Amino acid sequence: IIGKPRTVFLVAEIGINHNGNFNLCKKMIMSAAKSGANAVKLQTIDPNESYLRNTPSYKEFLNKNFSDEELYKLKEITEKLGLVFFSTPGDFKSLERLKKIGIKLIKISSGLLTNIPLIEQVSRSKIPMIISTGMAYEKEIYESVKVARKYSNKGVAVLKCTSLYPAPDKTINLSSMVTLRNKLSIPVGYSDHTIDDLSVCGAVTLGASIIEKHFTLNTKLL
Repeated sequence: IIGKPRTVFLVAEIGINHNGNFNLCKKMIMSAAKSGANAVKLQTIDPNESYLRNTPSYKEFLNKNFSDEELYKLKEITEKLGLVFFSTPGDFKSLERLKKIGIKLIKISSGLLTNIPLIEQVSRSKIPMIISTGMAYEKEIYESVKVARKYSNKGVAVLKCTSLYPAPDKTINLSSMVTLRNKLSIPVGYSDHTIDDLSVCGAVTLGASIIEKHFTLNTKLL
């Protein structure tokens, strides 16, 4: 249950920091569990579905996907540790793969917030979702939330996000998280891209229901 008073749903964002290495991802999940996280999140993207060949994004995501069997095993490992396993689908094909392994939560990335057909498909699947709002206009956020709730009452939350990697503290503007919470009346949290924990502490103080933090086991990994 996300949004219960005085609780914070802490998401350890693995993304593709595993570099497509199953054993590394397993170690990251175990590390996240030891740190006290409530969930781990991956990114599941088929670069051939999402990007043009030879673009930076295509090269970044190439060979970073796991097979269905590997995803299921990672989900099983995560759940045995008492955490929620979920992912961001970058395309319809990836969404179907995640549904196939029984995913219980979906994350819509900031870059996909205006992908209304994808959000609608998640809503039709009646899977709860968390939507990041980096770079979005207010009316785009409201439209996405409206579509997310169109076919499902399973729950939707939004995360205030500054889409810089890393994000300097002066760019964070946590007051916008409070604005979103007041206007949307749904659980609201913060997706953090800073290199320290100052913004996270501030977000929790301001009432964040969800905190998502990117992490790695080795800052020298490429």
